[in-house]
Amino acid sequence: MTEKYKVTRQVLFDRLYQAGEAYEGNASEVAHLVANGVLVKTKAEPAPKNKAEPKVENKAAD
Repeated sequence: MTEKYKVTRQVLFDRLYQAGEAYEGNASEVAHLVANGVLVKTKAEPAPKNKAEPKVENKAAD
């Protein structure tokens, strides 16, 4: 399973990655790069809130 990482400094993988770019790779293959600070795991983006959902009424308050 691949995960997304942020590149912290210029590095050559399959191509030249500059600082700030995103890299997607297998966690077991890039573990040494994460340990050395070359890659930083990005946080998962929160699911967007659906503003169209109706509000649930509290039926216990009746």
